[in-house]
Amino acid sequence: MSRWFVWLCLLLLPLSGWAEEVPGWADRFRFLAVQQGGRLKPFDTFALETVRYITGKAEFEKRDPVVTMLQWYALGDQVANLPVVEFRNKDWHQKLGLPVDQRYFTASELNANPEFVKAREELHKLKPGDKVPNRLSAMNDLVGKMAYLEMISKGASWTMVPSPEGLTSQWPSFYEVENAENAPPELKQAITAFHTALVKKSGEDKAVNDLAAALQAVGPYPDGTALAREVHYNQFHAFRKAWMLYLFSLVCLLLTTRGTSLYWLGVSGAAGGWALHAYGFYLRCTIGGRPPVTNMYESVIWVAFGAITFALIFELLYRQRSYLMAAATGAVVCLAMADQLPAVLDPSIRPLMPVLRSNFWLTIHVLTITLGYAAFLLSMGLGHMVLWKHLSGPDQKEELNALHTALYKAIQVGVVLLAAGTLLGGVWANYSWGRFWGWDPKEVWALIALLGYLAILHARFTNWIGAFGIAAWSVLAFQGVLMAWYGVNFVLGAGLHSYGFGTGGGQYVAVYSALEIAFVGFTAWRVKGRQRDISAGRNQPRPENDSPLS
Repeated sequence: MSRWFVWLCLLLLPLSGWAEEVPGWADRFRFLAVQQGGRLKPFDTFALETVRYITGKAEFEKRDPVVTMLQWYALGDQVANLPVVEFRNKDWHQKLGLPVDQRYFTASELNANPEFVKAREELHKLKPGDKVPNRLSAMNDLVGKMAYLEMISKGASWTMVPSPEGLTSQWPSFYEVENAENAPPELKQAITAFHTALVKKSGEDKAVNDLAAALQAVGPYPDGTALAREVHYNQFHAFRKAWMLYLFSLVCLLLTTRGTSLYWLGVSGAAGGWALHAYGFYLRCTIGGRPPVTNMYESVIWVAFGAITFALIFELLYRQRSYLMAAATGAVVCLAMADQLPAVLDPSIRPLMPVLRSNFWLTIHVLTITLGYAAFLLSMGLGHMVLWKHLSGPDQKEELNALHTALYKAIQVGVVLLAAGTLLGGVWANYSWGRFWGWDPKEVWALIALLGYLAILHARFTNWIGAFGIAAWSVLAFQGVLMAWYGVNFVLGAGLHSYGFGTGGGQYVAVYSALEIAFVGFTAWRVKGRQRDISAGRNQPRPENDSPLS
């Protein structure tokens, strides 16, 4: 057991992504406040989101994002010569004559590219409110990254100067203060001294202390406890630790049978991951001042949390091992994607749109319907286990019967929650839009997903399908959930649920769905073929020396 534990730790060690040691003065700077995106946040969050947006990595070149941001500010105009702008669109690489396999570029080389200049000028001709053509969407994103990098180097995006009128009033940037005639001279001097210290790499400690004091003297300053909590959230990586524990739990459960010490170690690992998962949600909700109902990132980690919660409850009741194995697999996939794909699943904490704030029914509706998705994620994992058993060991009837029972219970829970969530969505729609049902794409696909699982339960009740059919259709029915959950927001991009829209990942989801359909089809073909062979063998005359027990 200890050998497996050591090997697992060595496997997960590279995923922690250490950054270089951060100077003490830079560590203090991360706790200063920035006003951005409709809320106040520590510089640590501002740096993390900015570096991730421009480079695609939070810890670019294994450096703390705070250190990276300070370096960019110190370089000034010279930052245009750093290869830090991520651009991976192969079609545009060919049009611009850039190396297809190159990921990072300098702003200088891009600005010198004639084809890039043409595309940028075409974008500049668009009027405010005009939709960016699909063929120029990648270039629009690239131009935005380059412009933001330039603002960082000038201090134009460092909106860290409090407003004397209050915390909710607009905060000016370092650039605006340095170029304003009526700005407090002490503040101007502190900003200039801080920039000089960064450039000369000398006296940074005193410069940071003087700047912090000058900023807090300008106007009301946010609570240091709230800023420290968010820094802790960024540094602790609760969801990353949770999926690592889920993976550890899965390995333990795969290597043992129920009732053994390794089984209980696996259950304990899942429970520990659940506790870290819950703690991450607590921090995120406290920071954002709202439940996790804003974007796809939050729904993904919430669905993983719900699947593990259901699995732990079922596991403690029935001790079947299968619940946790299925849920841990789904949770690892969900949380690992959320951790490793920030360009698709944006983890930024943003305030709710004004129309959605203080909306009790919205919160209950979203959390309930996504808990239904969580139960279906669990049933999908159990369905895979049933299909695999039919492929590899159909004679294991006792274990198959236990898996069938677990799968049926998971589908029942999902149907109840998805039905309740859909009805609550109608209540919310009536409250917000004045109608209970309007055939919005999100409403339609939630209904389709619900009807798909109701059809499975009905077919089981009427004996139209057996245990194998329930497993096969539970895997296929999850594609309807995927369409309601991901497809409406990221593929269709239409409807009244625009606050949840996003882009990216479509090709991966399409490949996943195709593989699922192929897997179910292959399994059905093999099982059907085995049944034909058995039937044919029974109908053939038995040789004289053949025993019924052979």
